Amino acid sequence: MATDPSDFCTCGGPADACGCPADINTQDLMFCPHCAGQWRRRHGDTSTRCLHPHCRRDGSTVARRASYAPTHTADGQLIDPGEPAGTGECFAEFIDGSWTNCGCPDCEDREALGREENGDLT
Repeated sequence: MATDPSDFCTCGGPADACGCPADINTQDLMFCPHCAGQWRRRHGDTSTRCLHPHCRRDGSTVARRASYAPTHTADGQLIDPGEPAGTGECFAEFIDGSWTNCGCPDCEDREALGREENGDLT
């Protein structure tokens, strides 16, 4: 029997509750009153700045809180309970699957990698 790839998270765990930072249950669902956009905020992040490129205004509110904190890294390693909240990878992705650079080191690296792959070295 074939398995649908959407049944799994990017970390390889089950998509519904793998416990990694990409698990939507570990992220706050945010709503921007200025552009009516929705986006997800990683666990432990307190930013209220909208991540939509055309908006970027402060004042977004939490539409739904994360159900639980991440328990595993994106590589499947168990997170040390003593590790401060909000550390680890950033997943600045919108509900529709598009992505934006939030300014954290992970996003900066991801954007730089994308520019290299497209031949833009600026």
